[in-house]
Amino acid sequence: MTKIDIEEFDTGVGNVGLALWELSNPQAATEAAIALYGSSATTAAAWCAVSARCDGREADYRFWLAVFAQLRQH
Repeated sequence: MTKIDIEEFDTGVGNVGLALWELSNPQAATEAAIALYGSSATTAAAWCAVSARCDGREADYRFWLAVFAQLRQH
């Protein structure tokens, strides 16, 4: 995994900044969500998607939507 210096990125709301999509993949996040949240993993991913969408983080929204879709298939 590539080391990222988080201080290089602007973290203000509405700015492009660093997106989850650039750091991970939906399959890895799906597995992590199941390990962490168990039967509530689908709901957790849905909330992450909603939060990203409301914050205007479209790339993160698409990421969490992909995770949500994979979790629904489990």
